[in-house]
Formats: sequence, C-alpha cells, structure tokens
Amino acid sequence: MSGRDFDMPNLYRYSHHAKRALSYAGDLALQYGHPHIDTAHLLVGVVLTDGSIGAQVLQTLNLSEQLARVYLKRLMSTDTIQDRDNIPEHESYHQALELSEDESLWLGNHYIGTEHLLLGITRTNVGNAIHLLKLVDITPEQIRRYVRLSLSDGSTEFTLAIARRNARLSEIGRRTLYATEQIARSHEQEQVGLGHLLMALAQEKRGVTASILEQSNLNFEQLDHDLKNPLPHLKLSMEQVIFRAVEEAEKHSNHYVGSDHLLYAMTLLPNSHALLEAYAVRVDKVQRLLEKRLRQ
Repeated sequence: MSGRDFDMPNLYRYSHHAKRALSYAGDLALQYGHPHIDTAHLLVGVVLTDGSIGAQVLQTLNLSEQLARVYLKRLMSTDTIQDRDNIPEHESYHQALELSEDESLWLGNHYIGTEHLLLGITRTNVGNAIHLLKLVDITPEQIRRYVRLSLSDGSTEFTLAIARRNARLSEIGRRTLYATEQIARSHEQEQVGLGHLLMALAQEKRGVTASILEQSNLNFEQLDHDLKNPLPHLKLSMEQVIFRAVEEAEKHSNHYVGSDHLLYAMTLLPNSHALLEAYAVRVDKVQRLLEKRLRQ
C-alpha cells in the first residue's frame, strides 16, 4: 500500500492503531485481488489491529479474524491490479474516513482512532462493510453501543502527541520522539513505527544512544535503505516500548524518560528485540552498556 496518499482531513491526527488499520485495509485488497479498497477492507483492518479499541469491540461481538477474512474474500470479485502501489479507493471508503473525523470532533477527541473508524463505517449506507456485518449478524447499532461503552471509562488510543504529553520525557527523550515522527514524514509515510524510532536513536548525538548503537554494530546503512519503503516489522507500533521505558525509568528512580530508557526498553520486548537483531545489533552489549549507565 506504500506510495498511496490518503484523502484525509489531517493524517497526523490518526492514532497508531488507526494507521495500522488503514494499512491493513490496503494490504487486504491487494492480497485478495480486489479491484478497490472499500469499507469492508477498513472493517477487517480494524479486526486485525490487535490491542485497539475497535478490535476489542469487534471481538466482544464475536467477529474473529478468521471469520472476517472468509467473508471479505468472497464479497468482491477478483481483478488484475495494474498498479500494486496505487489500488483505487472507493467513494464509500473516503466517506467513512470523513465521518470518522466527524465522530472524533463530536466526542471532543484530539485524535482519530479505530473506535472512530467503526463509528464512521456504521454511518455509511454504501460499501461492503454493511454487507459483511449482515453476514455475521452484527448490526451497526450494536457496534455503536459497544464503542460508547468502551469510551465511557475514558479509554484512548496511543498517539505520539499523547505520549509526549504524558510520559514525563527528558529534553533528549522529547527530541527523540519528535525526530521519530519527522523521519517518517521525511519519507512521506503515514505510519510511524519501531524502525523510525531506531533511526532516531541512532542519530541522537546529544545522548548516549547513537554511540552505543554504533559500538553494538548497528547496520545503519541497511536501516536507512529499508526505511525508504519500510517492511512490516519496521512499522510496528512503538506503544509498548514507550510504556516499558516509563517503567524502567521509574524502576531506576529516574524522574524523566530519556532516549537511553527508550533504547533499553527496545532490548526487552520481543518485537523490538528482533528488530535490533535484524540490523546486526548486539543486543546483549546494548543492555550491558545501558544497565551500567542507568545504575549511576
């Protein structure tokens, strides 16, 4: 789905989960050879976005990934795709995104998440999402009711803006997250992920992370090359890394989360640990160097 521009009111208002759902929607259309992306792909994209509010709502309504994929595949005829990087987007898809923004604004939220995508989908009378929901015996009213219940406890989805406000970041930590977003924007990429964070850590010369990654054999050139058209593992959400970095800062009695905490958290979590190894980083050495620093 790379290279396609979304007709969105403000791309960077979308939560990481919502961006993942949009990415999945394009991937699904390509995978099944469908002639365009419509609301059914967006609906199943939300199903696939583990940990999101929208996915939790659909799981509560017993819409599993397996069932959603089976019905999605059959809903549309297959076609020969001429340009694999620019699959057409149906008008219903754009309408759902516009209505999602309306729902976000009406609820007073500063971001657009998967919960708003579901609300937007259920307000459209066109597109295949409504047909898919009928096949699995779920009504739009049920989805709206469960979304409202999920939001009643103040739940929100992860965005970098929220992280910067709430994580008590040091100046270098704040610079690192800002640089992470700027790296994605420089490549005109809507999804900010672990790969962009790793590059930001490798370029942050005012802290220790650039030096530690260089000492630990990071293949900087390969990472830089791959970020120009990132593979799925580079686009994985940073949410758990930031949460873990906050925990590690507290564990070491640090009042602020710095770039060193972010890198240390990456060594502790399976997805980010695997990413470091994929670019030749000696993770054990990174941990030793950072543990020594964090104990000081």
